[in-house]
Amino acid sequence: MIRFSALRICALTAAFGGSSLPAFADVVWSADASRSNVTLTVSHLLIAKITGNIPIASATIVTPDGESIPLLVDAMLNASALTTYDAQRDAQLRSGRFFDVARFPTISFASEHVVATGPETFTIEGELTMRGVTRTIVLDGHVAAIARDASGRRHARFEATGRFRRSDYGMVYARGVVGNDVRLDVVVEAVDALPPH
Repeated sequence: MIRFSALRICALTAAFGGSSLPAFADVVWSADASRSNVTLTVSHLLIAKITGNIPIASATIVTPDGESIPLLVDAMLNASALTTYDAQRDAQLRSGRFFDVARFPTISFASEHVVATGPETFTIEGELTMRGVTRTIVLDGHVAAIARDASGRRHARFEATGRFRRSDYGMVYARGVVGNDVRLDVVVEAVDALPPH
């Protein structure tokens, strides 16, 4: 929902860099990296669409206890694992012409403001950092599900969409062939960081 720095959450303190620490009653959700990802969609030759996936390496979402709308969202994406399931195209996208993953292997997002727009919907304004450039992005999000597993552990699924212009991040190659407007579809499946009481 993706400032949206490419998911820089390696430790809890890193997740809250520049933000207030959660209150004791807040719930800290940690992303399940195997079930979380960002899908990018861009037009090709103004007709076709190219879709690629970038895994979410780590993400932290904080919600007030008893509520589902986030207070804070931080995430780190593994740009070097970007795939469109076409080896030749993936090599070009990972090159210096596009994501330049050799120099910038991650993309990060850090929320600045989260505003509830309904019982289970919200907007997130944050900073997305890619290729060493940080820009503000706005995501529309919703809480898709919150449930407990057999052990009593709480699980949640958060989804969000947004857009950015690739030229804002220095990706200007093939402007007449590949569109400038990139759609983001974010899925974070997360688990309550604390064990069940």
